[in-house]
Amino acid sequence: MFVKTTRRRRGDKTYEYLSLVESVRDGAKTRHRTLLRLGEVTALRRSGRLDRIVAALQKHLETEAAERVDVAELSAEAAPAVGGVACAAAVWQRLGLDGWFAAAGAERDAARFGDAVFAMAANRLVAPCSKRRLGEWAQSDVVMPQGWEAPSTWQYYRALDIVADLKEGTEEFLFALLCDLTNIDLKFVCYDLTSTYLEGATSPSERFESKRFGYSRDRRPDRPQIVIGLLCTGDGIPIAHHVFAGNTADASTLPSVLADLTERFAAGRICVVADRGLISADNVAAVAQAGCDHVLATRLHRDKTCREALETVDDDTEWAEVPGLRCRAAQAVLADGTRAIVVESDARMRRDTRRTAELVARTETALLALEERVRAGRLTDPAKIGRAAQRIIGQSGVPRLFDLDIGDRRFTYHYNEDAHAYEELLAGRYVLTTSLTPDQASIERVVAAYRQLADVEARFRTLKDFLRLRPIRHWTEQRVRGHIAVCVYAAVAETIITRDLKTARIEDPDLDGQHLTAARALRELDRIREVRLTADAKPVTLTTRRSPLQTQILAATATPTRHWDKARIG
Repeated sequence: MFVKTTRRRRGDKTYEYLSLVESVRDGAKTRHRTLLRLGEVTALRRSGRLDRIVAALQKHLETEAAERVDVAELSAEAAPAVGGVACAAAVWQRLGLDGWFAAAGAERDAARFGDAVFAMAANRLVAPCSKRRLGEWAQSDVVMPQGWEAPSTWQYYRALDIVADLKEGTEEFLFALLCDLTNIDLKFVCYDLTSTYLEGATSPSERFESKRFGYSRDRRPDRPQIVIGLLCTGDGIPIAHHVFAGNTADASTLPSVLADLTERFAAGRICVVADRGLISADNVAAVAQAGCDHVLATRLHRDKTCREALETVDDDTEWAEVPGLRCRAAQAVLADGTRAIVVESDARMRRDTRRTAELVARTETALLALEERVRAGRLTDPAKIGRAAQRIIGQSGVPRLFDLDIGDRRFTYHYNEDAHAYEELLAGRYVLTTSLTPDQASIERVVAAYRQLADVEARFRTLKDFLRLRPIRHWTEQRVRGHIAVCVYAAVAETIITRDLKTARIEDPDLDGQHLTAARALRELDRIREVRLTADAKPVTLTTRRSPLQTQILAATATPTRHWDKARIG
């Protein structure tokens, strides 16, 4: 049974008539039998009978009645982003952090604690903003997961305090889950440090004793800071972080970090990989006392171990190419039995040689100018000559290569031949020491482990640039520690997304041969919008069509999209 339209022409006009008909079989043929003639369309519309007929029929519909809207009455209300947060929620759930924080909130009677932590982490991944702006972003700019309830601004701040208290437990929970999720291997653990400056008052207080002035890696010596230590697995997944006072010396952090690592993450014998700023004789001993092995980079200058290792290299040295790293390495056993690895590359040698030549030429030009001033009698006081020379040498970058002779009305300089010879020996090279025997780790494996420190540096860049760790305006140490923890958990999610994209072999469409980054992927997903309309007081929701790249990203990250493919009414 259906409504049939019949058209009839009278003069120069065409009229349409509606009839309710049904199909019946007449022998081998099918014909239409008229059950009711409804009338001419124009007359039905003018009289309102057509609308009344449709309305009367709709009352008897069940699901279909809710899916009918008058297109002419549609109006757009909003179009929040849905893709980026949906991806973040999918990874958050895979990490088990939704259940972990929900349970922690219930234990502490902290309303909407789990919702607050997820919102803060998702915001870092998608569109970082201040905690004051966060509520507006979560409720207006994006579509949060089903069941999420909006916390108040006070609840966001309170959540940071609780996150800081839960740091150790959260890291242990994450580590256990990551062992199953990614099959991580803790044979090599990479450790490095960074600093981040703080806004607001510059003086430490009882509520923020770690706020101190120190060496700023952000080039902000005018601001107090804190120091952040990050422990990552060999493939770059953060497993623990530590916050130190802003004036903490790098090398002094390692013993306490090692003690915490071996106590909380029982994973057999661990090899700690660290860079030259963390090296001291005490630290090497501390690593051994903690029952750990080590791969450490030596200092390049004023280091006996580095010089001894470099001097063992000669024309008869056997070099091993390190696959995938465009460098080669040779092993040396030092007088005290230390196993050292000398690493060199042609690209590094060209860079070092060119840089040294440029610095020497620039410094020599300045020293010649100073020498001429003294010779001409424009500068005679030895103290002033010395200060001028020290300014030049101090800014040169190669002070060790020059020796100065300063006297009354006298200034000369000459090259330090021993320093120049060592610089030529060092060009293109660096030295690693390790407690691992050749049977435990080959030359190539040791070099590869050290180069994995680049993954820790990448996580620091992620924290500062992508996740916008700064600016930090919280004025209590507890809240700053909570903020840093949230950013680190977001960095873990970013690492998982990156692994998913690499596993799926999704390449950046604008950069040949490069995998799509998590940042680019989340920007792509954030372009997916949930369009919200109203028609006849009925809400209508539909999701914009995904591009092929967005579809690939969603599949790679296992983001559910089953509710996106059909418009929803009501």
